[in-house]
Amino acid sequence: MKLSRLLLFFILSVGVAHSALEVTVVKKDENAFPIAISKFQLIGKGAHDKDISKIIHDNLTRSGRFSVLVPNATVESFKPEFWKQQNIEALVFGTIKQESSELYRLTFVVYDVYSNAKLLSQSTLVSVSGFRKVAHQISDSIYEILLGENGSFNTLLTYITVKKGESSGKKIYQLNISDADAKNAKSRVKHTSPMLSPVWSPDRRYKDKKIAYVSFENGRSEVFVWYPFVNKKIQRLPHFDGLASSPSWHPNGKSLLMTMSYKGNKDIYEYNLETKRFIRWTKHKGIDTEASYSADGKYIVFTSDRSGQPQVYIRNLKTNRINRVSFAGRYNAKATFSPDGKQLALVHRVDNDYRIALLNTKTNELTVISNGTLDESPHFSPNGDMIVFSSNHRGTGVLSVVSVEGNRSYELSSHNAEVREPNWSTHLQQ
Repeated sequence: MKLSRLLLFFILSVGVAHSALEVTVVKKDENAFPIAISKFQLIGKGAHDKDISKIIHDNLTRSGRFSVLVPNATVESFKPEFWKQQNIEALVFGTIKQESSELYRLTFVVYDVYSNAKLLSQSTLVSVSGFRKVAHQISDSIYEILLGENGSFNTLLTYITVKKGESSGKKIYQLNISDADAKNAKSRVKHTSPMLSPVWSPDRRYKDKKIAYVSFENGRSEVFVWYPFVNKKIQRLPHFDGLASSPSWHPNGKSLLMTMSYKGNKDIYEYNLETKRFIRWTKHKGIDTEASYSADGKYIVFTSDRSGQPQVYIRNLKTNRINRVSFAGRYNAKATFSPDGKQLALVHRVDNDYRIALLNTKTNELTVISNGTLDESPHFSPNGDMIVFSSNHRGTGVLSVVSVEGNRSYELSSHNAEVREPNWSTHLQQ
């Protein structure tokens, strides 16, 4: 059935038994956008959905910006009036047609129920192996057409897992890459020596993307740069007489912040990969570490014990002024800027538990948004509507996200291992 005929059939269909559709209206967040994601219509004997509608549903739900329904039937058979009664404002439906033994034509429509208008229609050829990526791209398209902002679904995560080898009993450290929903995970760098702190470069093209990380493979803490999508040797970065740790990329992708010890003192340095020169950004007898840039490159946030306990500080790189910004509690660390620079996500200790919290950079107001006992290493999604972090539930390593709006928390994946320091890539170029 052609797309135009599918849309016409959807609009004009009458006399359909509504009992064939199961709709459960759940309590919605006050500002969540109500939307229905239909299962895609399959055309051809070999056509299959591969969970496209479920992936889209899960993506939009995790963002905290949508209340999503997935009806148990294709949406083409129902009139817009039915969805108005359910307070649904937009519909997503489409078709998957087998074009050859390996290729499928995937077409989808975003439909505005109240204006009775098609907002977006796209069609693409895709192989089965590309279904997940296309589902993430569709999710981004829906997010943008309905909210006017970029989504964060066609992106990547990186994180470290640690587990004991089955035969040796030694700890195995793995540097992992996955989709933004933690699916399609791959482990390409493995060591019996500790690895820490992986962080994506801001490059958007796959071939340009890099991951900086810390490894003890040479018996000391050193920073390395890995090129996961091109055949290029892993690069070890220079350091001083001590250790190097906690890498973080400049927004231009040309330099890295690192914690380095010089004559026993740990401070924040910037290393330029092109000029191969260092800039020292802090100089204090206390320990300064875990630094990262704001999205505009004008500020650095870092952890320091210069007040006698771990707290969060921000340095203005134009005035060189350093201000303490965390005051609630005796432990605040591992802070990272939101994309708009208005908030920090950080680790905050509550009694003996470690939680993820948001800190307003203007008012210094702190809000705890997770409820685990060992939540750590928060990082914002590229559009700032989600925060990924690692946790531990009853001895099981968990990779989770919490939505900034709606404060919904979701477990992305569980591992029979420790899960450490997830990091979210920037948007990928399609």
